[in-house]
Amino acid sequence: MKALVLAAARSPKLAPFSDTRPKTMINMAGQSILARQLTSLKQAGITEVYIVVGHQSEMIEQTFGFGRDLGLKITYLQQNKALGIGNAVYLARPYLETEERFLLVYADALMAGNPFKSLVERSKQQTTANIATVSHPSSDGAYGNVYLSGDMGISKLVEKPEAGRYSNYIFGGSFILEGTVFDRLEREDQRMLAVLQGLIAEKKIEASLWEDSWMDISRPWHILLANQMLLKELTQSIVPNSVRIDRSVNITGPVVFGENVHVAAGSSITGPCYIGDNCYIGNSCLIRNYSSIGAGCTIGYGTEVKNSVLFGDARIGRLSFIGDSVLGQRVSLGSATMTINHNITGEAISFCPQGEPAIETSLDKLGAFIGDDAKIGTGHNLAPGSWINPGAIIPDHFTFQNKNQ
Repeated sequence: MKALVLAAARSPKLAPFSDTRPKTMINMAGQSILARQLTSLKQAGITEVYIVVGHQSEMIEQTFGFGRDLGLKITYLQQNKALGIGNAVYLARPYLETEERFLLVYADALMAGNPFKSLVERSKQQTTANIATVSHPSSDGAYGNVYLSGDMGISKLVEKPEAGRYSNYIFGGSFILEGTVFDRLEREDQRMLAVLQGLIAEKKIEASLWEDSWMDISRPWHILLANQMLLKELTQSIVPNSVRIDRSVNITGPVVFGENVHVAAGSSITGPCYIGDNCYIGNSCLIRNYSSIGAGCTIGYGTEVKNSVLFGDARIGRLSFIGDSVLGQRVSLGSATMTINHNITGEAISFCPQGEPAIETSLDKLGAFIGDDAKIGTGHNLAPGSWINPGAIIPDHFTFQNKNQ
């Protein structure tokens, strides 16, 4: 069976991170979302994959090439304009319409475990050709409601119900579909929702129930929730021989280290957390649970990192606090940078995206979201729920400076 992976979406609601990368290239717990999906496909027995790319497509193509390192054969299909899911699927017609069935994956839907393997195994046992993964959502959002019959058939789909969610199930972002779905897409003007509704009305699609966690990353703070979901899967520590841990370092809970990590004396690490290749954790640092520190990061003396995601190559100055925050690639923070992660009144934190009204997150702990290549000088306090554009430069904060007149 071949797979079609949809990875073209820009997802502007994920700014500042989606400005410089496809949504599927967000990195958590040592892997991008797309790398995790492709690895899961390989484990499910898939060897040939078509990936629909669009926004920042070169990042995906340069990272995965033709799939050799993953044991896959990858072909890229370019979606030049954002014309919807149906159009993205239809691009694969010349390659997949003669297939009896193929596996369709929405690459931005992240699940704990491997739902693709379960879906493929289910397809070998079912007489119905079309099967959809259905799951319970772990993130907030306006999802369609899926209703199941007693024999696991899908009986109804209510897209974005006005009264809110009133079914326990939603589509989980992966399907096994007949090659004839392309004819349906043509008849329905490439509207994927209409195709699914047609299959449901004709009783030609069944459900594969996935009971593990599911996450749609549609806002920046969902990165933190997804990271927690992934790190909860850790059951034991992994410490390669190349890792150097100085004396008086305290490690509790499952911690996964990459290669050539150096943890300096006096530091404390509480899992579950992940520390990538070639990271340096300075003296007397505190790395708390649900932190993912990407490859090549340097954490300065006395710094605390708590429930945060650092994509990689970050430089964090000494005596800083990074809490409930997401830092893009190559971010540099000066000494004594504080991401304030709560309101003093105890109220839930609002997030103010560019060009949109403020959003109530319902979270009482939320820090900052800092885009790729941003540089922030020493001595700054970042407000709860604040965000900084990619490449921004914020000078050091001085209280006094001599200047020649």
